[in-house]
Amino acid sequence: MSKLNKKILVSGCGLSFSGQERKTWANIFKVAGIKMTDVGGPAVSNQWILNKVILELWANRYDTVIIQLTGLGKLDVEVNDERHAELVINDPIRNFVYQNVWPSSVSDTHLSKQLYYKWLSSPNLETEDLVCKLLLLKHLCDQFDIDLHVFQGYSILWNDKQKELLDSIIYDLDGDLYSAYPNSEHYQFHDHTNTVPCLSYQFFLAKTIASVCYPEALDKINKMLAKSKDVVLS
Repeated sequence: MSKLNKKILVSGCGLSFSGQERKTWANIFKVAGIKMTDVGGPAVSNQWILNKVILELWANRYDTVIIQLTGLGKLDVEVNDERHAELVINDPIRNFVYQNVWPSSVSDTHLSKQLYYKWLSSPNLETEDLVCKLLLLKHLCDQFDIDLHVFQGYSILWNDKQKELLDSIIYDLDGDLYSAYPNSEHYQFHDHTNTVPCLSYQFFLAKTIASVCYPEALDKINKMLAKSKDVVLS
């Protein structure tokens, strides 16, 4: 079976999420003919990214999983009317709700977020939680013969023991997908009203990820890139 015919599960933050206005490498994959279910979300945390994958794998079977980890310190908040009025609509950037959750990211406009980062945020515990979930997810994927590919969207500082545990799980533990963007030729096209990288960089990401997971798709992605102004991404 061609890899392009396999069932693929994707999860990530706005760097990857295909259900937003700005198109990402996941949209490029879809147009390239890759059958994909995307359970990520805009500006969501690693908790969301991994939990949604685990729940989806519990319900359905896939051939391949692609995970784009996001940065530490993000906080997803369940929303009611009072929280929407106080937290969401007053935030200058994260003023939206996705699936009844405010993906506040690392915004600290509101006093509650400022106090969270001062008194409650615990990066070491957050990283440990990530390690535990990734180890269990790898075990689950091995059990059901699922190809697991994990990329760091943004830099995460792991200690030596964690690197040892994650070396066979995360692609390029010392690198990430975003850091090259601000100093690249693509950044001249960046829309500064949003943190999602521009389309030309998304093509770069699509080629980077395809080279690891789906080399069969590279030829079509390159052809799409050559006529990118005429390509309609879903």
